[in-house]
This record gives sequence, structure tokens and C-alpha cells, in this order.
Amino acid sequence: MFGYRLRFTAPFHVDSRGNDNYEQGETFLRSDTLSAAILAAWSRLDPAGSAARAADPPYRLSSAMPWAGDIGFLPRPAPTLAVRLDPERLRDNKRLKKIQWLSTRLWQAVASGYPLNDAEALRIRPGGLALLPGERLPADPLWVHEERPRLAMDRASNAHADALLFHFGRVWFAPEAGLYFLADFADDARRTDFETALAWLGDEGIGADRSSGNGAFRFERLPPPDLRPPGTGPAMALSLVNPAPTDQQPGWLDGAAWKLVSRGGWTGQTGLRKRRLRMFAEGSVFPRPLTGRVVDVTPDHAPHPVYRDGRGFFIALET
Repeated sequence: MFGYRLRFTAPFHVDSRGNDNYEQGETFLRSDTLSAAILAAWSRLDPAGSAARAADPPYRLSSAMPWAGDIGFLPRPAPTLAVRLDPERLRDNKRLKKIQWLSTRLWQAVASGYPLNDAEALRIRPGGLALLPGERLPADPLWVHEERPRLAMDRASNAHADALLFHFGRVWFAPEAGLYFLADFADDARRTDFETALAWLGDEGIGADRSSGNGAFRFERLPPPDLRPPGTGPAMALSLVNPAPTDQQPGWLDGAAWKLVSRGGWTGQTGLRKRRLRMFAEGSVFPRPLTGRVVDVTPDHAPHPVYRDGRGFFIALET
């Protein structure tokens, strides 16, 4: 298991839901978006192998999750979303519901049985971040949203389109904060090629408006994280997952807890919508890890196949 830290040198806008709402976007990079961006960068370096890599990428990725200083965050486990509170503490319900990310130390405590139902015993920060009382962030908040007015232009006449003023949202990270992700590779040679593509992607940028400098970043290698790889027992997803047919054995959802997200978006340079796909979200927990699969989401009349990476990246839930 390898780790990579992203330090953004520019704001970014990423939205793979395909809802045409430019004001909103993700504050982190989901695994399917990250995988697609790296494959696109890799194809610039090695066009001949791009089709085979897209259908079966030689790596597995987690989503890119927040970090700040020496603190990394992990998704909130789905079983903790159903919080039971005493009647006199119901005022804490809204604060606890907002928690989306747990510091690694807090996540390990929760995995060992620490209850996530006392807002006063936690440090709940903007952005849905939760830490143990002794943990401190180098900046607060870690990121901010910015909205800029935009005016749609008619490319044929170079004139503005009537009544098409809209706002474009971007995310800025604090200097000592950003996103990180974990990866597994088929072999060391593939890891070297992957890092070359990741460096290229950092220069080119990820998300929308890359031609204006958005989405640029530098990456750093991280030491192996203090997380257990999955075995045959309960495991939590750090990526989006679309289950493979072999995953769907009798009892595969017994005791599971999950969230679902709908993924859409556009194919690059075609203006065609990808086929929508429902996926298990980060933080979903299953009695055993799922393999997942790469799904063909090619729209009609597309000039080439389009895939969405739904292979699972799991860690053991028990510490």
C-alpha cells in the first residue's frame, strides 16, 4: 500500500455528478474521477497502451481524502451514521450528522468501539471534520469555496449568449492542507509509470478550467499508512465501488452498511454524457471486501469506449 499527498497550487472544480450546476462541486476527489484523470494523463505519455489500461488499470486507488499538517482523514464508517442519543442530548444531533471525515486516530478509536455520539467529546470543525480533543489543525478552515461570475459565449459569433450569466465554484486549500490517496500496484514498473503520469497530471491540472491553470498540484510520496489491508473479515471502502457479479454471493450484504452515490458527467472533447451509474460510497462497510469492477459507460455515438473505475479499495475495519 502506497500513499500520495497532493499539494494544490491552484483552486479546482470537480463535479462528476453531471447535474450542470457549476456553483457546486466536490471538496475531494473520488476514486473514479482520480483514476480517469490519471489514465488520461498516462495516455499522453503512452498512447499505444491506453485502451488496455482503461479497461483494466494496473492499480487500485482510494479516493483522495483531506489531510492537514501531519493529520490524515478517513471517511466516516457508514454504521456510525445512525446515532442514538438520550433525549436531553438531542441538540447534538445536527452537529454529529455533519461529520463526514474522521482523523486517522479517531477512526482507529471508532473502529475499536469508541462511540461517535458525544459532540462535546470531539473537535468538530468546518467541512465535516472530526478529531480527538488533543488534535490540532494547522489552519481552520482547511478549504474555502469561491464563486466567480461567468458569462456564456457563443463560439460561432464570439458574442455573449443572452441570459446565460452563471456562477462557477472553486475550492481553495490552505497551504498546509490538501488531499491524499492510497494505491496498490500490479508491479513496481507500473508504479513508476503511474507516478510519471501523476506528475504530468499535476502540471496539467485536474477538473474544469485547466486551461486557466485550475487544478494544478504537486505530489509527494507518503510512508506506508498505519492501516491494515483487508483480510476475509469486515472491511471499509476508501473508494467508490460497483460490485462485480462474483461479489454478489449469498449473504454478501448481511450486516453491511452503505451509502449510494449516482455518478454521471461528460466525456472529454465530445460533449456527450456518460451513462449514469450507482455506486457504493466511501465509508461503506461489508462483511468482507468487494472486488468491484470497471464498468463500460460509453454513451451512444461516442468515438471510443468510456469506462468508470468501480474497483474497490478496502481497509480492515477491525484494528
